[in-house]
Amino acid sequence: MCKRAGAAASWVGPNKLAFFPHKHVGITSADQISQFASNEVKVHFLRPEVILFYPALRKLVNESNGVFLSIQKLKTSQTANNCKPEMLKYSKQYRSILRACVEELQDLAEKSVPEKKALYENLQTIFYNLECVWHLTEILYVDVIQGDVVLPQLLEWVRFHFPSREIMAMKILARKKIGADLENVDYWESVFGCALHGKLDIVRALLTLHSKADHSAFLAAENSLRNMPVFNVYGGYSIKEFTIRWKQWQMSLSQSIDSKAFSIDPMLESLMKLVVGTELWEFSKYAEAWYELLVAKLLYTAPCCKQPELARYANTIGMKWQTVKKTSLLVLDNIYLALMESDLHQVIKEIQYMNDNGWFAAHLTDLLYHCGRLNIVDKDQINVTDMLHESLILDYGSTMMGHHSLWQCGASYLEHCPEQGHARLEVLLQTIPLGSEARIRKIIDVAKQNNMPEVVSSICKIQGLKCIKQNRLGNALAWALKSQDVLFATHIADRFLRHYVDHAEIQCKDLLENLGSCMLVSDRLTFLGKYCEFHQMYGIGEFREAARLLVSLIVSNLAPKYFWSILLTDAIPLLETDDLVFSSQDTYELLRAVQRRGDDPKFQDKVSIFRLAAARNLSRAIIVEGNRPD
Repeated sequence: MCKRAGAAASWVGPNKLAFFPHKHVGITSADQISQFASNEVKVHFLRPEVILFYPALRKLVNESNGVFLSIQKLKTSQTANNCKPEMLKYSKQYRSILRACVEELQDLAEKSVPEKKALYENLQTIFYNLECVWHLTEILYVDVIQGDVVLPQLLEWVRFHFPSREIMAMKILARKKIGADLENVDYWESVFGCALHGKLDIVRALLTLHSKADHSAFLAAENSLRNMPVFNVYGGYSIKEFTIRWKQWQMSLSQSIDSKAFSIDPMLESLMKLVVGTELWEFSKYAEAWYELLVAKLLYTAPCCKQPELARYANTIGMKWQTVKKTSLLVLDNIYLALMESDLHQVIKEIQYMNDNGWFAAHLTDLLYHCGRLNIVDKDQINVTDMLHESLILDYGSTMMGHHSLWQCGASYLEHCPEQGHARLEVLLQTIPLGSEARIRKIIDVAKQNNMPEVVSSICKIQGLKCIKQNRLGNALAWALKSQDVLFATHIADRFLRHYVDHAEIQCKDLLENLGSCMLVSDRLTFLGKYCEFHQMYGIGEFREAARLLVSLIVSNLAPKYFWSILLTDAIPLLETDDLVFSSQDTYELLRAVQRRGDDPKFQDKVSIFRLAAARNLSRAIIVEGNRPD
C-alpha cells in the first residue's frame, strides 16, 4: 500500500516515525522524475503524545524515579517476607507524589489562560484517578490489617475521595443554629451523605441542630448512633466478640424502628433504617459512585467483611447500580471491581489505558511484585509474573529514553530489567542526540556503568571525527583515548606526525607530553608520545637522555616510513655536540638505520652530512671507550 501511495516511513529514535515520499527504484527502472514528486517535498514526523514530557509533570517523574530505585535496593526475599513496613512506606510516598502533582496541576489550571486550563484540568483528572486506584490497591494488597477485615480502610478511602457531603455538613455546623433543617435545603442531604460514609459523629452533631432536636425520637436516635459498635483491630475485641455486640445493637435498633419510635419525622426514620441496614437503594441519589453504597452496605450489614468476601458484595452492588442508574460502569469502575475480585491481571490490562504513558502500570506493578503479591497466570496456566513485570518497566523506561533530558531516568529503569534491559539500553543510548559535551559524558558514563564498550567507542569516534573536521586534533585525541580504539588512535597520531612533517611543529604539546600510560593504546600513539618526550628533553638540554631515547625510537621500528627522514635528521646535531652523547654501539645503530631507511628523497641531501657526523662521533666514542678502565 505504501508503494502504491508513494510513501515510506523510517524510525527516528525509539518513538518517532518519519514519513516521506517514496518511489521504488530498481536496476531496470527508467531514469525519470517520480510521479510522487512535487515542488515542495516534506518529511513528516509522527509520534504519540507523551504527557509525562510536560514540564508540569517533571517533578512527578523524577521523584517517582527516586522511590523506584529505593525499592530496587531491597532484596526480593526481604520485601516478600516483610512486606508491610518498607513497602507500605514506599506506597505512601508514591501516593504523596501523586497528590502533590494533582495540587500543582490545580494551581496551574487556576492561573492559566483558557487554552492551557483545559489541558491542566485533563491532566488533573487523570492523576487524581490514578491516586484513587493506588489508594485502593494499597488497602487491599499492601496494608492488609490483622484479620483481613477491609471495612475500616475502605471507609477511609471513600471519605478521602468524596469529601463534598462532609464539607457541606461542616458549613451547616459552623453556624451553630437550631433549626438548621428549616434554613438549609442541604441539611438532610448532608445527613444521609455522611451516614453513607460512616461519619456518625457528624450525623449526630447535625441532629442536635434539628428543629425537633429535643424530642425523644431525636434523643433516642442520637443515643443509638453513639452506641453503635465500630470494629477496630486494636479495640480489644475479637471478631467473634464484636459480631455478637454489633448484632445485639442492630436487633435493639430494629425493634425501636418497628415500634415507630422515630415516626415523628419520616427523614429521621429513613436515616435509622439506613443505619440498621434494612434500606439502602433509596439513598443512591446521595451517592456519586456505586462504591459509596458498597461501603455503606458493609458498614451496616457486614462490618467484619474480609477481602475474599468483598468481591461478592462488590459485584452485587455494581450490577444493581447499573440497573438503577441505567448506565454502564466506566473503565475506572471496572478497575475497582477487578481489584476487589483480586484479578490483578485484569487490573494491569485496564490501567494501561489510563493515558498516563505507562507511569502507573510500571510503578504499581513493581510495588506489588516486590511485595510478593503479584502472581499472574496466562490462559495456558503459565506463570508470566516476571515477564509482565519486566515488560511494563521496559515500556516505561523506553518512553523516558525518548526525551532529551529524561533519558537518564529512563536508563535507570532499563538497568533493572534483567532479561532485555541491557540490550534495549544499548540500542537506545545510541539514538540519543549527542548535543553538548556534558551530555555526551553522561551517555558515556551510563554506557561504562553498564559494560557497553561498543557504545562508548562509537560515541567517542563520532565526536573525534567531528573534532578532526574542525581541525581540533587535541580534542580528537582525547576522544580516541576514551574510546580505546586502536585504529582510531593510530589515525589521529598519524595526523599529528604528518602535521609535524609538513610544518615542523608539534601540535598540542601539553597534551602529548602528559599522555602517560594512555600512549600504550596503539603503537603509533606510543611513538608520538615518546617523540614528544625526545623534543622535551632536547629542549631542556638533556642531550644524553634525548640521544638514548632517539636511538630506542629508531631501533624499535615504530616510526612510519614517512617519518624516518625526520628521526635521522634529528640525530645529526646530537652527533655534533661538544659532549659525547652517542656510544659506538649507538652510532653503529644509526649507520645501519641510514643503510636501511636512508633512501627517502627528503633525506638524500643530508646523507653525506649524516655519515660525516657519524664518523666523527664514532672516532670520539672509540677513543673515550678505549681509555676507560676495565
